Amino acid sequence: MGTGAQFSQHLVKCIEANLKTARCFTVTVYNRDNSEFTVAETTPTGSFSLGSYRVSLASHTCDCGYFQAFHFPCSHALACCAYSRFTWEPYVHQVYRLSSVFSVYRMGFTPPIPEGFWPPYDGPTVIPDPNKRRAREGRPRSTRIRTNMDEADLNRPKRCGLCRQPGHTRRSCSQLRGAEHTEGHD
Repeated sequence: MGTGAQFSQHLVKCIEANLKTARCFTVTVYNRDNSEFTVAETTPTGSFSLGSYRVSLASHTCDCGYFQAFHFPCSHALACCAYSRFTWEPYVHQVYRLSSVFSVYRMGFTPPIPEGFWPPYDGPTVIPDPNKRRAREGRPRSTRIRTNMDEADLNRPKRCGLCRQPGHTRRSCSQLRGAEHTEGHD
């Protein structure tokens, strides 16, 4: 408040970004009494239209939805403000004004009582279900729903991934050991 700023820095940056994009818009008056406009988005060269939006400054609405969602003017609404020579400040919701933010702290409040001075609790005892707790360590469990296709055939012996012979694995494969000895003698 001491700097004279009326709005937060974040809001001002958003408005500046919206003003940059609003330069490529063509504004047409739809209803001057209700401050309703039609805004056509055009390419920077102005060769063709990218879309058309209806903006009502009186009801703070735009077809893009950002004006209603964020409660400050979208780029289409800013183009309408510039076309009508209105300032954009009246169309910003009170929650973005620094005076509203600081008014929250104007009212006094008492600090919480330290935990040692709390009265004893006489309500029901809550016991958490240990099965509902999330596992914190290790590999997460798969949530895949298994079918009969996923079951391994127990009668079929495991085969080596290298030589495809049954009875051993890649780690104990004789071909792997033979390859290691020949690689070192090149």
